Amino acid sequence: MGRRFGLPALAVASLALALLATQPVPAQVAPPAAASTVARPTWQDLTAIQREALAPLESKWDGYDAGRKQKWLEVASRYPYLSPDGKQRLHERMAEFAQLTPQQRRTLRENFRKVYELPAEQRRAVVRQFKDLPPEKREALSEQARKKAETPRRAARDSAADRVQPTGARKSDAPGR
Repeated sequence: MGRRFGLPALAVASLALALLATQPVPAQVAPPAAASTVARPTWQDLTAIQREALAPLESKWDGYDAGRKQKWLEVASRYPYLSPDGKQRLHERMAEFAQLTPQQRRTLRENFRKVYELPAEQRRAVVRQFKDLPPEKREALSEQARKKAETPRRAARDSAADRVQPTGARKSDAPGR
């Protein structure tokens, strides 16, 4: 019997992301060598509903291994039952999760697992405590998590790009920005 996504689960996921923000950011690991064949199902093999549910992953989908695809398909199976707000939150969090390094994803899963190991009443208390935070504090935690999710290599690359600009050019003139 699968779990339904609900406000408590989303709050726990947000809490797990906040816990991730307190973890040190490891050096970025090189991606594994690309396989010569694409694991099934390919993006084109998915149903329209699955493609809608997994839209934030479209550009990366065919690069995922079969096990990872299966996990995302389990998430997609619950998508039709979410409210419009729930669908939007899922897409936002899915996009954030997909951008994490493998080590950051492992840490997030571990934190999520630890939260779910708590007795139900204690878990509800933690969720209530998180919900009771002022909106600016919750936003600060989210911002902190986003900053922690950035890899040092990306930050250094972006910083270098800002320093190396042709004479008279503005950052907004740079291609792709």
